[in-house]
Amino acid sequence: MIRSVGRALAIFDAYDNEHLSLSLQKIAERIQMPKTTAFRLVSTLERAGFLVRTDNQQYCLSMKLVRLGGLVRSTLSIREIARPIMLQVNEQTSETITLHAIVGTDLMVLEAVDTPAPLMSIARPGQHQPMFLGAASRILLAYMEPDELVSVLNANAKGLNYDRAAFDRELARFRRQGFALTRGQRVQGLTAMAVPIFGVHEQVRHSLALTGPSVRIDPRDQELADIMIAAGRDISNRLGASPEHALDLKLLMSGNANPGKDEPRKKQASKKRAAKTAA
Repeated sequence: MIRSVGRALAIFDAYDNEHLSLSLQKIAERIQMPKTTAFRLVSTLERAGFLVRTDNQQYCLSMKLVRLGGLVRSTLSIREIARPIMLQVNEQTSETITLHAIVGTDLMVLEAVDTPAPLMSIARPGQHQPMFLGAASRILLAYMEPDELVSVLNANAKGLNYDRAAFDRELARFRRQGFALTRGQRVQGLTAMAVPIFGVHEQVRHSLALTGPSVRIDPRDQELADIMIAAGRDISNRLGASPEHALDLKLLMSGNANPGKDEPRKKQASKKRAAKTAA
């Protein structure tokens, strides 16, 4: 992305429900941009009609954005949005990438991109399974409201011998680190990792997963986690999620915001975030 374009777009992400109008100083602070740079870009956006300056010298989003928002295709599906990113992640990792959705109390595969390797896990669009085992299920469970979580567990885990307290601790850990990692939960010898996909209202109804033989995945789990987190944030961004769950503004402004191609995170941070889950 061209740096100046990325910086201009980052200004829009300074706004949210609690910040409907902002001073120039606040805009610069919220997106960590030099005030002189912010002034030039804000002035350009104001002249183009995307921002309005009020009498108290604050800036708010204009009705022009409302008009553009109304042109968004109502039929644009998450499959159409996610597939190009899935293809990119598949190319970077050479592993199977799947997109999942919550359907009632089940997990359904919406889209799949297979690994080119002969040793592979197979998932097909339309495939249903109980929402309990596996990374794609666990990351969705981690973001569920308590009442919905109880309903799903009653439907899919009733009668199973599992430690609910340990289960809750695992979900809390997955939520903190931003991805789920499971080994051999659904199929012995397979490792899976999954990330949440946030919608415009911050809800999580979809997950993106990577699955492959543990012998290939486990030595690369930290590297693959970085790629998957970046991909999940990219899809969330395209769905209209808030900056907290979408693209990193610093990467956007630097012009380096492609999933999996971002500047490598520090190894120490990756080690702290990566979690080892028992089979």
